[in-house]
Amino acid sequence: MPFEASLIWRSPQASHCDRLLVADGAMQADGRWMRAAEQARSQGECELDAAPWLQPAQQASVELADRQFRLPTRPVAGRFYPRMAFASLAQSPRDMRPTRVLAAGNDVLKLDPNHPLAEFGAKLVFRASAQEVTRGVRMIELFDGPGMQAPSADADVTYFQPAGLTRQDMTPDAEFYARPRMTHHLDAACRAQIGELYARFLSPGQQVLDLMSSWVSHLPPIADAASAPMRVAGLGMNQAELDANPALGQRVVQDLNLCPELPWHAAQFDVVVCTASIEYLLNPVAVVAEIRRVLKPGGRFVVTFSDRWFPGKAIQVWGDLHPFERLGMVLALLRDAGFSDLHSETLRGLKRPEDDKYIEQRLYSDPLFAAWGSAPV
Repeated sequence: MPFEASLIWRSPQASHCDRLLVADGAMQADGRWMRAAEQARSQGECELDAAPWLQPAQQASVELADRQFRLPTRPVAGRFYPRMAFASLAQSPRDMRPTRVLAAGNDVLKLDPNHPLAEFGAKLVFRASAQEVTRGVRMIELFDGPGMQAPSADADVTYFQPAGLTRQDMTPDAEFYARPRMTHHLDAACRAQIGELYARFLSPGQQVLDLMSSWVSHLPPIADAASAPMRVAGLGMNQAELDANPALGQRVVQDLNLCPELPWHAAQFDVVVCTASIEYLLNPVAVVAEIRRVLKPGGRFVVTFSDRWFPGKAIQVWGDLHPFERLGMVLALLRDAGFSDLHSETLRGLKRPEDDKYIEQRLYSDPLFAAWGSAPV
């Protein structure tokens, strides 16, 4: 019987849920997990304190001379780096435990040596699952990444320095997207999970904007929609792709990197979704401000992505960040634009469909990373 193991926690800015699907055998690595699995089988759910696995904890901050930083780039305040990057902090040449730089200046680095989740008091919840899980996923992987999406207090320094908002391929986007690409960029299991996530925010009669849309919108069918259908507008880069998308009732071709202003009046949409595209925005702050403008009070902006993108067209900082840090960047965008009730959610460990073209490269499904928030009321 597969299990879904979840870390549920809250940072000062948002609530978070990080899920990992594991096979029954993965629970045998720790007696506490085995007992929790038995209880989840019989009662449907079991909760544990996650603290024993969120180590190190309660250690004082550390100051090092910045010459001890071994990577070729300059360390950035708010970012996480593996311990191996710091000469006197690493306990082995391959010590990959994440360490957050609290401050960088005057030739001194101030570091937080604790687990990224140590200060948040996460609870660990086990539930039986009917999902197909991939082989070889270990329970310990659940604790690798969560906590790193707690957004930095100074987003301009951590995520939005000018050099990080450039990209390798600076040719006009109109040239890159001139040829339609009628292909999926995420596997079917991940796409299904995106649809289930979006379903939480959708209801009949809503006005929905699919931002940076293409030939498919990942929107699920909505019950009772026949009597009050959703009205879906799509903004993308290729007319042929938008024309092929049956979900769209309105189609707009616009390059947000040339013109971030959205062509709709204020407070028009109930929900705005952006799927696997936020990493291509050269001015994400301006675009998210526009999204807030066109949302109705209380409307939701939902961002989803995975760990695959067009490398030349993604902004530089996206590739520099750990996957969970990218969620922190998105949450910072939402927070600084005035969105409230912020959430993030992740899902890893699903089995990749057997007929997927990348099945020989990796057995696990594309991981899902999601963040959302509500427009001010």
